[in-house]
Amino acid sequence: MAARASYRDLVRITGPWFLVLAFLARLPAAMGPLGVITLVVAATGSYGTAGLAAAAFGIGAALGGPVTGTLADRFGQRAVGIATAVVDAAAYAALVFAVTGGLSAAVLPFAALAGFAMPQVGPLVRVRWAVLLGDRGRQRQLPTAMAYEGAVDEASFLAGPALVGILALTGWAGVPLLVAAVLTVLAAVPFALHRTVPPVLRAPRTASPSPAEPAGRMPFARVAVLVAAMSVIGVVFGATQTGVTAFADTIGSAGSAGLIYAVLGVGSAAAGLAVAWLPESLGPVSRYVWSAVALVGGTAALLLAHSTLTALAAVVVLGVTAAPYLISGYALAGRLCPPRRAGMVMTLLASGVVGGVSLGAAAAGRLADAYGYRGAFAVPLVAAVLGLLLAALVTPGLRRAVRAADAADAAAAAKDVRRPALAAA
Repeated sequence: MAARASYRDLVRITGPWFLVLAFLARLPAAMGPLGVITLVVAATGSYGTAGLAAAAFGIGAALGGPVTGTLADRFGQRAVGIATAVVDAAAYAALVFAVTGGLSAAVLPFAALAGFAMPQVGPLVRVRWAVLLGDRGRQRQLPTAMAYEGAVDEASFLAGPALVGILALTGWAGVPLLVAAVLTVLAAVPFALHRTVPPVLRAPRTASPSPAEPAGRMPFARVAVLVAAMSVIGVVFGATQTGVTAFADTIGSAGSAGLIYAVLGVGSAAAGLAVAWLPESLGPVSRYVWSAVALVGGTAALLLAHSTLTALAAVVVLGVTAAPYLISGYALAGRLCPPRRAGMVMTLLASGVVGGVSLGAAAAGRLADAYGYRGAFAVPLVAAVLGLLLAALVTPGLRRAVRAADAADAAAAAKDVRRPALAAA
């Protein structure tokens, strides 16, 4: 009941259409990688070329995310959101015409541009939640908002590839990316213009500075820790996807790989929504530590897979343990990052996930060639163990930072209470 009430509060704050809009605005990013591969393979017949184009898209996204976040902090989400949406839509369309027109030299640059200009809807909507909840003095609801966003991310990355597959049935492989371009304009632009957009350089109360940490100063060490933590979950996802593919080939059912990995997303989305049921007394740092412990168990379950049924069970366990870890990382960032750098920090975390996915997929691929799917499944476990060690090392510092933020919030609230009293006197 408490969780349902919390989610109803989120709807009341933004209005229901905003949640729908934010979901639709995410879909083009989820359609991009598979859409690029589908288009290039259909036009060239080369998986190698398609892989290079998808890699260019991913590298562009990893590099462009922090740039977009920094520009949003400086110039506002509205202007930057409109600009990136228009450029991204144009890049998708240009990529389609470059591939179909035989302009091979332009394929990689346009794929990289499409990734670079991708509207950072997920990270920037998390910034909006930090502002909206902070302004209302509802800091404790931030993990609930992050839980919802984690579930929506998972849902979009299930729906996006599925939409590409459906659109590809039209017979022209360029249709998915053209639809992604249109959807970017129709959803990402209204998202940028929505009333929830925070004013430029506005400092929400959730991140009130402490006397020892002036407003706007970037705590680089703390941000680096959070990016490293998010890279861990990226490695887990990337290596698991490669391991599942190798597993499906081993059992002679290559077509089941997509189904098995999709179950991970379903389990993760369900667990993400359930995070709102965790007691408020379990603070953000404790959630991070315990989710790191659970992630070790979830990745270890992969090594038990020996049939389709056991593989499905293993990825469900992994999804259930991965969601709280991902959510706790974003929640900590929302609680501790400087308000004037929130966009940059959130997009850096997202880039950490993207980079981790690429690293995990590459490492798991090498081990799958040498040792089979069990070698690939060892990569997520090693990453999770390293993530737990990182959590253990940084916990004291994170607890001090949260206490300082809580003290600053209390001082700001007391000041707000005193001001009307002094005015009345």
